Amino acid sequence: MSREIRSMKDPSKRLEILEAGCGPRWYLDIGDGGHVLTGIDLDPEALRVRRDETKDLHEAVVGDLRTADFGHRTFDVIFSSFVLEHVPGAQQVLENFNRWVKPGGLIIIMIPDPYSAHGFTARMTPHWIHLLYYRLIRGQKNAGKPGYGPYPVTYDKAVSREGIRAFCAENGLVLAAEYGMLADTLKNRPVEAYMKTLQVLSLGRLSSDHSDIIFIIRKPALPARADLQVSAALPACCAGSSRSTRTSSSGQ
Repeated sequence: MSREIRSMKDPSKRLEILEAGCGPRWYLDIGDGGHVLTGIDLDPEALRVRRDETKDLHEAVVGDLRTADFGHRTFDVIFSSFVLEHVPGAQQVLENFNRWVKPGGLIIIMIPDPYSAHGFTARMTPHWIHLLYYRLIRGQKNAGKPGYGPYPVTYDKAVSREGIRAFCAENGLVLAAEYGMLADTLKNRPVEAYMKTLQVLSLGRLSSDHSDIIFIIRKPALPARADLQVSAALPACCAGSSRSTRTSSSGQ
C-alpha cells in the first residue's frame, strides 16, 4: 500500500490524502513531505489524541463519513483502515469515497473478512467480549474509553468481498488488487488452533488462512480531450476550419 501511494507522488505538487476514520497513528511509510494528510472521524476524542499526541495530521475534521461534505475539494488518495465494518449504511460511505477521490486517484480499504474465522467470531460475539479481549489479552488498558477502540461492529452487506466488487463494477472503478492477510495479533498457537477448528467445523466456509482483506481501487483518469485543447488555442473560426480540414483529409 505504501508503494502504491509513493508512486503517485509528484515533485511539482502535494499529494492530497484523506484518512477516513482515524486510528491512533498513520501506519504507512510514504516518505517525508510532499503530501497533506487530512483525517476525519466521528469521535472527537480520537481526533484529539491523533492531533495532539501523534501529531501527524495536517488537518483534523470531526464528521460522519456518511454525511460529511468537502464541497469541491477532492483527494488523490482515500485510505480507510478497519472503519467500514463499524458503520451502519456503509454503502453511503463508499459512494462518498467515489465522489471525493480525484480521477486517476486511489481508494484503499482494509476490512476484516466477515467470512473468515476471525470475522465470524467478531460478528457473533457481544461487544463486551471484544473489550475484555483487548484489555486482558492484548494489554490495551484504554480499550473502550473515549477516543479508543474497539467500537461495536455492524458489517453491512457492502462490507465484504462481494459488496466491494459490486460497488466497483457499478461505478466504473478498477479493483486493481485484492488480497487477504493474517493480523499479527492472531499469530499465536491457541488462536490459530481455534480458527482452524472453526474452518473444519464450517466445512471450509470460514477461512483460517487470513483475517483481513485489503482492496486497492483506482478511479480511471479522465480521457484526454484533444479537440478541446485545439479549440482553446485557436479562435472559433480557425478551430472549425481545422476540424474540417482533418475530416476532408481523412475522406481522401
